[in-house]
Amino acid sequence: MRALLVLALAAAPAAAQSDAFEFFREEAMVSVASRRPEAAWRAPVAVDVVTAEEIKAYGYSNLPDLLRFRAGMDVVSARSADGNRAIVSARGFSRDFVAEMQVLVDGRSVYSPFLGGVYWASLPVQMQDIERVEIVRGPNAALYGSNSALGVVNIVTRRPGAKPSGRLSARAGDRMRATAEAAEAGGRLGGLRVSHTFQQIKGDPGPSGVGEANDFLHSNKLNVRALLTPGEAIEVEAFGGGSWQAQGLPGMVPVQRAARSEDFQMLRGSFKHGSDGALEGLISRSAMDTTADPLFSGTVDVRTYQYDAELLHRSAWAGERVNSVVGAGWRLTGAYSDQTFAGHPAQQNEIKRGFTHHSAKLTEEVTAAGGVSLEDSQVGGLRTSWQAAALYAPNERHALRLSYALAHSMPPLFNKYGDYRLSAPLRLVGNADLKPQHLSSWEAGWRTRALDGALSSELAVYRMVIGDRNFAFVRAPGAPTIVSYDNRNRAQAWGVELSEEYTLSPGRVFFANYTYERIRDDKGPTDVFRTDLRTGTPVHKVNAGGRALLGRGFGASVLLGYKDAYDANSSTRGTRLAVKRSFRLDARLSWSPRPDWELFFAGLDLLQPYRVEWADGTVVPRRFEGGVTKRFGL
Repeated sequence: MRALLVLALAAAPAAAQSDAFEFFREEAMVSVASRRPEAAWRAPVAVDVVTAEEIKAYGYSNLPDLLRFRAGMDVVSARSADGNRAIVSARGFSRDFVAEMQVLVDGRSVYSPFLGGVYWASLPVQMQDIERVEIVRGPNAALYGSNSALGVVNIVTRRPGAKPSGRLSARAGDRMRATAEAAEAGGRLGGLRVSHTFQQIKGDPGPSGVGEANDFLHSNKLNVRALLTPGEAIEVEAFGGGSWQAQGLPGMVPVQRAARSEDFQMLRGSFKHGSDGALEGLISRSAMDTTADPLFSGTVDVRTYQYDAELLHRSAWAGERVNSVVGAGWRLTGAYSDQTFAGHPAQQNEIKRGFTHHSAKLTEEVTAAGGVSLEDSQVGGLRTSWQAAALYAPNERHALRLSYALAHSMPPLFNKYGDYRLSAPLRLVGNADLKPQHLSSWEAGWRTRALDGALSSELAVYRMVIGDRNFAFVRAPGAPTIVSYDNRNRAQAWGVELSEEYTLSPGRVFFANYTYERIRDDKGPTDVFRTDLRTGTPVHKVNAGGRALLGRGFGASVLLGYKDAYDANSSTRGTRLAVKRSFRLDARLSWSPRPDWELFFAGLDLLQPYRVEWADGTVVPRRFEGGVTKRFGL
């Protein structure tokens, strides 16, 4: 792959390769790897960053598509029985709700305590507000607690600007239309940013591309972010927002629809001291209401909520050769549903956690890092997660990373306490004795830069073992069949991730990545839902693409992805489908006649009329979109 990439770039003007690449002197910074700002180049974990520049250039319209073309990420368009519209996982184990990956928005967890996973379409975060997305592949539970075993996605939104400005945009296509607005103003003491997005998506084609599935989505999102800076060392931020949706649930008889609303509030503050010391704290509250009507047993109402409080302290000492983070957090999550928790509708989980992480520069070439988390919860009991890493960087061009981690994932509340008649012959009942899963991971990584920093490469090789894996089994045959959950499975995963990125200039970037994932489990396809981890994840995935400024205000981008065939299993629908190998090609052309205007035209999934990615059978069609953006106050 690397040879093909270099050959493709050989046709570029030779002068571009002789540039000084001064823009590479400012390294990409991340905070998700160690809970402190650091260069991604020296992070102790496998980390990837998607910037606001990339979001604009490739025209990503949703978070799953933003993650789809990254190394080590598994993304499919899917529709669970309650309307979740995407599955996103790191390093395999894709299913309706991924309980082992933590997702944060500005430090606030958006993981669902009810069924696990994340409701990506209803997250109250807008693409126009995103500053960057930081992706950790592999365990990071020592810093972020349970359900961070496969990875952590940290979505960082824009801070209010220093001067009044605004943005209006509209986009439409053969299957959707959307509008977005944002305004901000700032001054010496802080600023305010307000944004809103409306989106209306038609139903996708039905199975085999015939007719139209009951798959529509109407969505409104609103966000407010206020910043107060009474002094150089003190910052206080207030966040608030919500998401309101109406959508169809395809593949159900009779025709069904769901309504979902979510709102949140958060207050975050920091006090900086010294050159690299800070005391940070946050408190937040969020709630989501879902109504699905009609399901087999009638209308289903579910309310989930979460309260968070966290305090951490960052410090540097020994001449800034040692960096430390110490923190503690409290979380209360809960779910209320008369229908899915029959007879005991209110369930909750209180979590108390302390954590610490340290990195020490032992020599100019060698850095050691490690962290530990002690967590006590109603659902999982007392658990310890930890991780350790060593980084060897003999110069600014090469870095070798070795790491080991142990992490835990708590079972969702439904798997512990649920009681629901899914269909006439099937009833799902939780297991109050269900234990957390535990994951151990060994990893080796290598990062290198060449051509004055223009060509960057990363290779990661890992092996994971998941013990006490959640397993669905028949507890009582008959009518209806009673299905419950137990820790009867053990899984192993091996993988290789290779990424290459070549930057000819700030406006011309090309990338390619390859992911190999192989999974084995003790049980095979013997659980109630015929889930087979061995074939449920594509073995090979390849992505490539690039973006370029073409001159006279024109810009273009291309994304190409390939994934092997795999078996899709839906536990919420009880269906299984063999998915064929597939390609995806997205292309976008933009024109900015002036710096404050942009017009674009894009095509998505251009290689075929439609393709299928999940067990619900709903197809992903070829789509075309166009739009315009006007900026004010530039």
